[in-house]
Amino acid sequence: RQQLAGFLRGGALRLHADHHGTDPHSGKRVSFGLMRMANIDPLVDVALALFQLGAPVGTRIHLCIYHSQFPTFVRSAIEQRLDAALDRRKEDAVYELPDIRQRLDTSNDTDHLFIVLGSPVTEVGRDHDYDWAVMEPSSLRSLIQLAGRVRRHRTQEVNRPNILILERNLRAFEQQSNKAAYCKPG
Repeated sequence: RQQLAGFLRGGALRLHADHHGTDPHSGKRVSFGLMRMANIDPLVDVALALFQLGAPVGTRIHLCIYHSQFPTFVRSAIEQRLDAALDRRKEDAVYELPDIRQRLDTSNDTDHLFIVLGSPVTEVGRDHDYDWAVMEPSSLRSLIQLAGRVRRHRTQEVNRPNILILERNLRAFEQQSNKAAYCKPG
């Protein structure tokens, strides 16, 4: 899970470099990304490993864990904040949100990655617009749902890939055998 966290961080940094926006107040580069994993326990472990890895000099990584097993009031609070930040219909509105503004204004770092580490709950019933995403392989339906959350509200042309799909899921890496690790999609 430590190794996967390092790989995911590298992918996130590459995607951020290609798909960031610029805060009109500070000129800082900002992106909002989704890392979607199939299972909650490994997701939490990977999030902790990402936190421990830190970020390169000049970069700040903000992590948000989002899954279905949070108590209802906690999940609702997370969803309210995500709904506000990931409504990208009004250009630059995200930079006016107090949560985002505070994080940008209190840091000297020039690059800010806001990363949601989420379970399949990220695919259902939310009108979120991410700049980029990384996901474990999953069902075709799940891939389509995730792709629908990337640049959902914006129509500008994209010239570089903004979704990374891992070759294998975490379970396959951990098993290291020839047996199928992903056999119950959906």
